[in-house]
Amino acid sequence: MTTTAPLPSAPADGPRPPRTHEEAVAAAHALAPRLREHAPEADRLRTLPDAAVRLLDEARLFDLLTPRAWGGSGLGFDTALLVTEELSRGCASAGWVRAVLGGNTWVVAQMPAPARQEVFSAPSTRVALQLRLDGPPAERTAEGCLLPAQRGRFCSGVDHAEWILAGVSAPAVPGGEPEPHVVLLPRRRTEGIDDWHTGGLRGTGSRSFTTPTLLVPEHRVLPLSALDPVNVSPHERPETAPYRMAFATIGTTALAGVLLGTARAALDAHAELGGRGSAVDAPALTATVDAARALLLADLAALAASDTPGGSPQERARTRRDIAYAGTRCREVVNAVYEASGAGAIYDTAPVQRIWRDANAAAQHPAFDLRRWGPAHGEALSTAVTTPLEVSA
Repeated sequence: MTTTAPLPSAPADGPRPPRTHEEAVAAAHALAPRLREHAPEADRLRTLPDAAVRLLDEARLFDLLTPRAWGGSGLGFDTALLVTEELSRGCASAGWVRAVLGGNTWVVAQMPAPARQEVFSAPSTRVALQLRLDGPPAERTAEGCLLPAQRGRFCSGVDHAEWILAGVSAPAVPGGEPEPHVVLLPRRRTEGIDDWHTGGLRGTGSRSFTTPTLLVPEHRVLPLSALDPVNVSPHERPETAPYRMAFATIGTTALAGVLLGTARAALDAHAELGGRGSAVDAPALTATVDAARALLLADLAALAASDTPGGSPQERARTRRDIAYAGTRCREVVNAVYEASGAGAIYDTAPVQRIWRDANAAAQHPAFDLRRWGPAHGEALSTAVTTPLEVSA
């Protein structure tokens, strides 16, 4: 379905969002050195400094996936991937927070119009994500969704978000069986827990939080199945390429940009040291990162061009596998550089030490577990090969 009347966008006197893929990537490239300056402070604070968030806001890099009719750039997941890579080359935590907070406008754009109005008419569209709240199932009421007290973990960038998009189990109708939904919660209604004490990605501020019992109005509730384009949207779905993709397939694509960026940052740091320490095959490691990036871009292009909304089962499985593969290979690049950087790499003042911690923390995300996603691709491919094709008369 096409969209109807445009919703209010950012104030007219505010910064203009990047209008092209090239503009967005160039803006991220220009910001990377400044974010690198803020990275030690992000580590110390265990959240991004306000100044770093302001840089991302002023460049409108949280709005890449927001449709243009609603004040965003209207760009795609390929742009989100490469922008995150460039930012993470300066600060992995900044790249991670942009990937998460900037990715969720894609979900909001498919929610009921009043929810889009609330989010997209504000000066900032930063939306945090909690994939699954821990607590009893929600109850469906005539007014919306009654959410019992809950707890969420790993809520990246929550300190800088206005909203939290949270996964809950709820009936589609009163008295029905619970099924996965997403709900939009005002961050001000939650209480943060200071538990983000980690080895890497410290600056993401991925704290836990709790909620009281909340009544989430109907316009902030969406069945998770509505985010798969193979299903008819209950609300207006933009017709641009990013909205022909499925949340379960591409939701973590931009996070792979963090691993791409940290791998390049490690190679940058080694070059700045003049290659001191053990020798590394920099051309081969650079080619590994280039190949990982190319693989992901090819997958995104295939999904965008697929005859099947959201991609065929084989295309979906391949994309999830390749996200895991790219992250794994980039982690190995960072580790190779760190191991070759000599005893001085263990000091907190050594940039490669922070890069190494951040890359290994990022790669612990389930999206980069090849043991989980590799077999799924093989199974889908096997099914495609062995299932007879239907031949029309």
